[in-house]
Amino acid sequence: MMGAMPTLLNIMKLLAALAASIALLIAVPAWVFGVIEEPVVVFVMISYFVFFLGAVWRVVWHGKLAERKADRQVRTTSGRWSSLLSIAGMLGFHWISLYTYALGDRISLGEPVISYIVFVLSLILLHAALIVNQMAIITLGRFFDRLTIKDDHRLVTEGIYGCVRHPIYTSYILLFLGYCLMLQSFWGLLLLTATCLVWFGKRIAIEEDMLEEEFGDEYRRYCQRSKRLIPMVF
Repeated sequence: MMGAMPTLLNIMKLLAALAASIALLIAVPAWVFGVIEEPVVVFVMISYFVFFLGAVWRVVWHGKLAERKADRQVRTTSGRWSSLLSIAGMLGFHWISLYTYALGDRISLGEPVISYIVFVLSLILLHAALIVNQMAIITLGRFFDRLTIKDDHRLVTEGIYGCVRHPIYTSYILLFLGYCLMLQSFWGLLLLTATCLVWFGKRIAIEEDMLEEEFGDEYRRYCQRSKRLIPMVF
């Protein structure tokens, strides 16, 4: 059953915020560096819009997210600092990737066939990101929210959550990795790696502590039979 249905104005605000975010991450630097009309750049912008549209639909069907002040990460000093560093890193690797793409400073891959393989791999990663993200959002339902315990909260372990505990974060990593490979940016990949270590490292630690505190042995047993981000690996 749907939560409190947001008004059309609220939906338009969400879509505007999504468009503004994509503009800040991709469209603006692409325009600054003169590659805004490149097919590859247009494709990644569309991919990002479709990907993050899932969060908008979550709000449409289940009501607005919890207040930001309820997020466990913003309630600690270290969490706030990691959030700020993550935002800076996000802007950094998106802008750097487009800058190196505009310069033609691509990853040295040797034979054209290898470049083609990398391009295909980036397409696979971007599509996999969308699929994993949608599966996770649908499975979580109203529990897809900020880091907070909701009323009548339950531990979700079915579906894709039977394989990994944080598939939403997995989908972000796939999306960003696909983006950097699509633009063939070595420096973007380096900064992406550092950003993910700070962002997801801190956020996962906070989330797992929160869930263990709430669900105790049930969550610890779940951790023993599942991986964090990559099935059967990590």
